[in-house]
Amino acid sequence: MIRSLILMTLLSMTSAGLAQSKLYRWVDDNGQVHYGDRIPPQYAKKERAEINERGVVVDVKAREKTSDELAAEQAAALAAAEEAQRAEEQARYDRYLISSFNSVADLMALRDDRLSLLESRLTLARKSVADTEKSLTGLIERRDKLQSAGKPVPDKLNKQISEFESSLVAGLRSVSGLEEEQVETRRKFTNDIERYIELRNN
Repeated sequence: MIRSLILMTLLSMTSAGLAQSKLYRWVDDNGQVHYGDRIPPQYAKKERAEINERGVVVDVKAREKTSDELAAEQAAALAAAEEAQRAEEQARYDRYLISSFNSVADLMALRDDRLSLLESRLTLARKSVADTEKSLTGLIERRDKLQSAGKPVPDKLNKQISEFESSLVAGLRSVSGLEEEQVETRRKFTNDIERYIELRNN
C-alpha cells in the first residue's frame, strides 16, 4: 500500500516535468523498493525499471553480471564449443568408417597389417639394442682392463663408449615408443570396430 502511494505521488507530477525526466524503480540492498528520476550511483549496476507517466514499465535494465558470472559464462561457452567440435570430428570419422570398410573383417585385416608392421619394426629395434649393448660391454671391458693395468685409456675409446651409451639410450626409447604404439593401435582398432558395429546396426 505504501509503495503504491509513493508511486501515485510521483506520477502526480506535472506532465511537463515527466516529459523532461524519466522515472525509475530500483531495489536497495535491504530489499526496499525505491522510485525516482535518478538512480543512486551504488545501484547503477543493479536491475532497474523505467516507468512511464501511466505507471507502466517500459524498459528493464538487467543488473550487470559479476566477474565470476562472466567467467562462468565464458567457461560454459568454451565447453560447448569444444563439445560441438568433438561431435563434428566424431561425425566425420563415422563417415570415414562407413565409407572405407565393407565389414568388420576389413577393419580386422587392416589392424593385423598395422600390428604386423609394428612387430617387424620392434624386432629390428630390439636387435639393434642388443647389438649396441654387446658392443658397449666389449668397449667397457677394454677400458676396465687398461685401467686395471694402470695404463691410460685412449680418448678414442672413451669417445666410443660415450657414443654407444647415447645410442643405447636412443634405442631403448625407440623400443618403448614402438611398444606404446602397439598398445595404442590395438586400442584404436578395438574402438573402431565397436563403433563400426554400432553404426551398422543403427
